Amino acid sequence: MSAAAAEIATERSDAPPGPAAAGPEPGRRLAALRRLLRRRPTILPVLVLVVGTTCTLLAAWQVARVAAERDLERFHYLTRQGLDAIRDRLDTHIALLRATAGLFAAESGVSAEAFRAYADRLRLRELYPGVQGIGFARRVARGEEETLVAAMRRLAGHAGFRLWPESVGAEERTAILYLEPLDARNRAALGFDMFTEPTRRAAMARARDTGEAAASGRVELVQEIDPAHKQAGFLVYVPVYAGGAVPPTTALRRERLVGWAYSPFRAGDLLRHVLPQGEAPDRAPELAFAVHAGTAPLPASLLHASEPLPPAAAVPAPGRYRAVLPLEVAGTPWVVAFTTRAGFERGSSRDLAPWLAAAGLSATLVLAGAALAQARAAAAAETAREALRELNLSLERRVAARTLLLERARDALRAANANLEAAVAARTAELAAANEEVQRFAYIVSHDLRAPLVNVMGFTSELEVAQGRIARFYRAVAETAPGLAGTEIEAAIEQDLPEAIGFIRSSTAKMDRLINAILKLSREGRRTLQPERIELQELLEAIARSLAHQLEAAGVELRIEAPVTLESDRLALEQIFGNLLENAVKYRDPVRPGWIAVCGRASSEATVAVEVTDNGRGIDPRDHERIFDLFRRAGAQDQPGEGIGLAHVRALVRRLGGTIGLRSAPGAGTTFRVTLPRTLPSRAEKGAEA
Repeated sequence: MSAAAAEIATERSDAPPGPAAAGPEPGRRLAALRRLLRRRPTILPVLVLVVGTTCTLLAAWQVARVAAERDLERFHYLTRQGLDAIRDRLDTHIALLRATAGLFAAESGVSAEAFRAYADRLRLRELYPGVQGIGFARRVARGEEETLVAAMRRLAGHAGFRLWPESVGAEERTAILYLEPLDARNRAALGFDMFTEPTRRAAMARARDTGEAAASGRVELVQEIDPAHKQAGFLVYVPVYAGGAVPPTTALRRERLVGWAYSPFRAGDLLRHVLPQGEAPDRAPELAFAVHAGTAPLPASLLHASEPLPPAAAVPAPGRYRAVLPLEVAGTPWVVAFTTRAGFERGSSRDLAPWLAAAGLSATLVLAGAALAQARAAAAAETAREALRELNLSLERRVAARTLLLERARDALRAANANLEAAVAARTAELAAANEEVQRFAYIVSHDLRAPLVNVMGFTSELEVAQGRIARFYRAVAETAPGLAGTEIEAAIEQDLPEAIGFIRSSTAKMDRLINAILKLSREGRRTLQPERIELQELLEAIARSLAHQLEAAGVELRIEAPVTLESDRLALEQIFGNLLENAVKYRDPVRPGWIAVCGRASSEATVAVEVTDNGRGIDPRDHERIFDLFRRAGAQDQPGEGIGLAHVRALVRRLGGTIGLRSAPGAGTTFRVTLPRTLPSRAEKGAEA
């Protein structure tokens, strides 16, 4: 038996018989506990101290844990943001190189002046900070060296052109012919045979054989003519083939190769623009990073580090969090090592835990002291009736004061709630007005873009008519005076002009489709939804009948099982599921018979879930969210489209009050899951929810 229990038993045995002794058992225990507290006034303060300390430590631990989780999540977000910034910048440069390769493929014999004018219009140093230049390296077969050198020396400013370094017995060589802007660094690279260096040769061969952009590993650029400020570098190559199109086989690609459009990069100059390093004293960086061209961070593969590294070090000194993440650049693996720095810690809330613990322990001590004082006061008050009466009066006054405070607090809370509701309503109205303004702006911009586009299309037709007249005139001249007609004029009239007009037509047609898509999105955003009772099975079967020709031509089997009813907008549902089914047919896997399954069922009392599953080519997990962005497409671009369909689908699903997601992997098919409310929310309900 414990001391407290023995004390209670003693008090029971000493109590005189009477009505209290005959009362209920809980009443006798409460009376015994009160007598125990009067005799042992320290029990309550100790209990307050123990409970308060335990609660304080638990709260501090919870705050520290939540802060650590938030810090880790913020670290992951910053690292993803850094990788996306590097990937997006290099994708931009690769797109620029593809355009340059198209220039050399479309025009035979691009002159130095024409290429310089092209590069000047690009404004490389202004619009593409960090790139050293853009150039063209030509393939040189055995026996062509002297002819090429002589031709280049006849150009203005290239009197000292030479093919270097010497390579005796090489079957094939390369030469940098153009490199803009032609400053002192880039001029030092003219004539360089990049095939003589293994790292560059490997990337050039990969680009040649695959027809895709290829990045080299870490190299020292020949532009590094200043020994005191050398940086690590790398190059990106895009192959140029005779005829423009990428040949279908490796053998044909090697045979038709003309050269490479390429860009040299000084890694430090590029990455300082891509990932700002916060060198100002009042803006300490949150992360330190080191970028490596390879599969692992090694000193020999280091391209750039945001801070000086000790000798033989490959990554910055570790902070509280660190990560080494992979990144693919034009077919070449990179890794980026991230670690936190002082700027990251400044944004952390983990320092609140010690302050919370100190404040909680202080409050616990104050409460324990107050409890001790109150227990002693209560024990003393029990010895005198007058003191008890005064204490009761004091307690009543305290209760009245506290009640008054609670009433005031409740009135203040009621007023705050009213103000909050008014603020939410005003903000909702502002957001609705802003959304309406954005849709109106998109409609006006699309409408204004169409006027110059119509002019371009009209003048293109006039050019086509004029080209036909010139072609007929040329044929007449060629028949009557063959000596006046040259092969170059014939090629310009019969091939170059039709090809250029064709390019203009295809570009204007694509722009017209984009403008129509923007107008469609704008109209859909302004259209008033019309809810009606819809049998989903009947709606999906109607869509299937409209796609019957496409399904039969593609050899795709469609199965529908959706015996659910909902109240929604019919046109929006037709557009949502029609787009998903068209995509499933368009992106089927040609190596196996295709099938599509649509399954609809009630997922809860208020929602309906519809899954559209196919066995098509699938979508890489990295693109699961990106495919819903406007003008973004994933996978091989071998099907027509502008990247608007899924963005439009998600916008419609959200307008109906639903959600859309997917499960997919390359080669394993795709499942789109659309969750919709059984009853379309009214505009008032949506405003209340917002």
